[in-house]
Amino acid sequence: MRAGISLRFLLAAVATTMAATLAACGGGEQASGGPVTIRYSLWESRQQPPYQKCANLFQKQNPGIRIQLEVTGWNDYWGALPRGFIGDTAPDVITDHLAKYPQFAQSEVIMPLNRFAERDGVRANIYQPGLAQLWQTPSGQRFGFPKDWDTVAIISNGGMLQKAGLSKQQLDNASWNPKDGGTFEKIAARLSVDKKGVRGDQPGFDPANVAVYGLGLDPGSLTYGQTTWAGFARSLGFELLDKNPWGRAYHYDDPRFMATIGWWRHMIEKGYMPPVSDARTLGQTAMFQGGKIAMAIDGDWTLATYTTTKGVKVGFSPQPRGPEGRWSLYNGLADSIWTGTKHPQEAWKWVKFLASPACQNIVGDSAVVFPAIPEATQRAVAAHKKNGVDVSAFTSYLKDKHTILFPITEQAPQINLMMQPTLEKILLGSEQPDVLKSVNDQVNNLLKYH
Repeated sequence: MRAGISLRFLLAAVATTMAATLAACGGGEQASGGPVTIRYSLWESRQQPPYQKCANLFQKQNPGIRIQLEVTGWNDYWGALPRGFIGDTAPDVITDHLAKYPQFAQSEVIMPLNRFAERDGVRANIYQPGLAQLWQTPSGQRFGFPKDWDTVAIISNGGMLQKAGLSKQQLDNASWNPKDGGTFEKIAARLSVDKKGVRGDQPGFDPANVAVYGLGLDPGSLTYGQTTWAGFARSLGFELLDKNPWGRAYHYDDPRFMATIGWWRHMIEKGYMPPVSDARTLGQTAMFQGGKIAMAIDGDWTLATYTTTKGVKVGFSPQPRGPEGRWSLYNGLADSIWTGTKHPQEAWKWVKFLASPACQNIVGDSAVVFPAIPEATQRAVAAHKKNGVDVSAFTSYLKDKHTILFPITEQAPQINLMMQPTLEKILLGSEQPDVLKSVNDQVNNLLKYH
């Protein structure tokens, strides 16, 4: 759920009302004399066990505070938060996302952490490069300290590679360009099989009746292309924003981006990638697990899902090399405090702990996500290695300094409402890539006049 303009003003009004009560809120135990309860929300059930371990350690160190973890699915999570802000029922601390927090900050439903951090000497330079700056506004207000990070890679079905006469090494060394797709398109073609058993690189292949697509498609967030076009376009030298974070001009009209999105449509038309409707209905992960696609582009947050797929030997490869190398969008989460919390001091103690080595090392040992502190990242890498999983495809971008910081601007929900359907129409074939010239003007005018 992406809040609109009217909701933004309503949330701001609620936040203003709450601010009056915050001044009177202090630390310590509740009026009943029992421990203060801090509600903490997550959307990923796999992360609940390590964060429960963090909560147990925190509660041992802070016996006057109890942490109550609340886990809901992605869609329900973002649908419930605005209702909670308005109805005064939101969790004290929320797991926040870079695509969401600018609007929350503008609506004043999450609080700046500067005064807490300055008082307690919490530093923002202990995290992986670039992550902390994304959580600070142009005015210097900070709304989160990084808790983890993610990149994307090519997930492959080893059995399908072998049956097609391909090796993982070929995929690891694949190249790409928007003109002929490079060796990566050749691999996707070879892995595609129609319902008569003809492969995509053989005469007679029927793109209208495909049994197995060489490459999957995740159409859920085309605006920023995290699991689709972002790394490919950047390998051509493309930059989405004039600066990041808080840029004032998008470049969706750049010929390099139009060539990239045109190649994605070409892959669908060739039958090497599922149509948008099928991809949206079935879901990329389910199609991979069901043997409907041979490769997927997905993030490290899905590692456990793919590695536990029964009957499939899963491999992870970096995205194909373009003219300017291999690249991945670089995203990261943080924890934010609701302005309506009755216990801001206790909420801050929890947020500070979540951002510390004490908790992030626990999360790293769990091998569920890559924590934001480098030492904890290495613990996660070691835990995966112990489990027999090579995650170097995901970490290679950091080593090569080929990461693309997640785009941060104002008016993000409104921009998404313009770009997501436009890019879907291009992939569907009902619009040509050159429509991006006029839509990009609309996006930049929105930023210019707000």
